[in-house]
Amino acid sequence: MTSNSSSSLWYRLAFVPLMAGLLSMTFLLGYASNDIWPDREAIARRAAYTIPYLDAADLGVFSETPPADTTRISDPVADYRAAIALIRRGYYGTGHDTRKLTYEAIRGMLATLRDPFTSFMEPEEWERMEAETKGDFEGIGAYLTAEGHDVKIAEPIENSPAEKAGLRPDDIVISVNGKSVAGKTVDEVVKLIKGKPGSRVHLGILRGKQHLMFTITRARVITPVVKYAMEDPEARIGYIALKQFNERSMDQLTRALEDLKLRGARGLILDLRDNPGGLLEVAVQVASVFVPRDEVPELRNTVVFIKEGNGQETRKTLRSDLYMLDRLPLVVLVDGGSASASEIVTATIKDYGVGTIVGQRTYGKGRVQTLFPLEDNSALRLTTATYYPPRHTDINFKTDEEGNRIPDTGGIVPDIEVKPVPGWKGLKDRKNDAQLQKALAVLRERLTSTSTLQIPAGQR
Repeated sequence: MTSNSSSSLWYRLAFVPLMAGLLSMTFLLGYASNDIWPDREAIARRAAYTIPYLDAADLGVFSETPPADTTRISDPVADYRAAIALIRRGYYGTGHDTRKLTYEAIRGMLATLRDPFTSFMEPEEWERMEAETKGDFEGIGAYLTAEGHDVKIAEPIENSPAEKAGLRPDDIVISVNGKSVAGKTVDEVVKLIKGKPGSRVHLGILRGKQHLMFTITRARVITPVVKYAMEDPEARIGYIALKQFNERSMDQLTRALEDLKLRGARGLILDLRDNPGGLLEVAVQVASVFVPRDEVPELRNTVVFIKEGNGQETRKTLRSDLYMLDRLPLVVLVDGGSASASEIVTATIKDYGVGTIVGQRTYGKGRVQTLFPLEDNSALRLTTATYYPPRHTDINFKTDEEGNRIPDTGGIVPDIEVKPVPGWKGLKDRKNDAQLQKALAVLRERLTSTSTLQIPAGQR
C-alpha cells in the first residue's frame, strides 16, 4: 500500500463506519412585521433594495448591478469562492472561519449523494481512521466510553500502559493533568489523554467511592484485533475472534491459528460477529488463509469481483501461499454487525463450501470506499465501486423509495440460523452464547462422525 501524493488514492475499504454524520441545513426566515406572511407591498419594497454582486474575475470587488453576461459565473467553484467572499465581507455576525465553512460545504455536497457510506473526515477523524487502519496508536492503551455524563474506561488493552498502571473497566475519568473533564465528550477526553510515546499523563479516577491518581507513561500501542483460545480442550476445537481487517490483522490471525494447530486443534470456529470490515486487500488475504486454491474450478479462485463506477469489472483471487487451515472442519459465526470485509470472507468460505455459516443474516454492504487525503490532513471517504462474492450474487440490502432500508434484504444468510438468547451479556458470556454453543455442537458432531468413519468396523 503506497501513497505518491496527498491527493492519491490511499486505502480501499470494505468497511461500515461506526458513526456517520450527514449535514442537514435549515434556513430560518425572519420578518419585521407581525404578520406570518409579508404582504406583496412589503415584498416589493424589499426587492427594491440593490443586491451587490460579486465579480467572479476579481473576488475582492463588489458591484451593485449584476454582470451583463451571467453565464460567466456558471463555474461551481467560482460560485463557491464568491459565496465565501460574500460571507467574509458582508455577513454581519461571526462565523467567518473559511475552513469551517468549507468543511460544512463539503458535508453538504456529500449529503446530496444520499450514500451512508460516503463521508468527510476532519483532520482528527482522519487521524483516528489512520490509527484504526494501521492497527496502532500513541496513548495509554485503553478504550473509553460514555455513560450518562461520565467518561469511563471500557477496557484496558492487554499489556498496555493503562493495564500495567492498574486501570480497570468502569473506572470513571474525572481529570486529566489536574484539569476536570466534567462536561467533555469522549473524543475530547481521548484528545487530552493521547500524546507522544515516553511522555506522561496524570489521570484522576473515580473507582466506586475512591478517588485515585494514576501517572501513566504513554507508548505506541498495538491494537489487538484477534482473540483466541482452545474453546473445547477435550474435543480440541479452537476459537478465533477477528474484530477488524487492518494492517495488523493477518499477523495476529496467522499467529493465533498456528498456535492452535500446534496445540492439536482438530476443528476451528472463526468469529466475525460485529466485525464492521476494514481493508479490502486484507479481506482477500484472510479468505486465502481458509480457502485452498482450485477447490471449485468454475469459480476460478475468485474471492471478490469489483465493479467500478465506469462499469469495468476486475477480480481478486486466492493466494496459495497464505492457506493455513489444512482442511480442518470450520464454522464461521456471523450476525447483523458482520459487514463488508467480513461478508467478503464469509461469502468466499460459503461459496467454496469449506465451512458452515452459523448465526444471523449479515449486514448487507457490497460497496467499496476509497479514502482520499486532502492537503490539510482532512479526507474524503467516497464509495467508488460495488463488490460481489465468488458466485457474483448481490449482497447489498434493498431500500424503499425514500431510501430507508428494507429489513431482511441483502447480506449473507447463514447455513444454520441461530438468534441470541434473551439476557445474553455478550461475547464474555460463553455459556449463554447460543451461536457459539451451536458452532461447538456442529463441530463436535462432525469430528465424531469423522472419527467413526476412520476406525475399522471391528475396532469400534
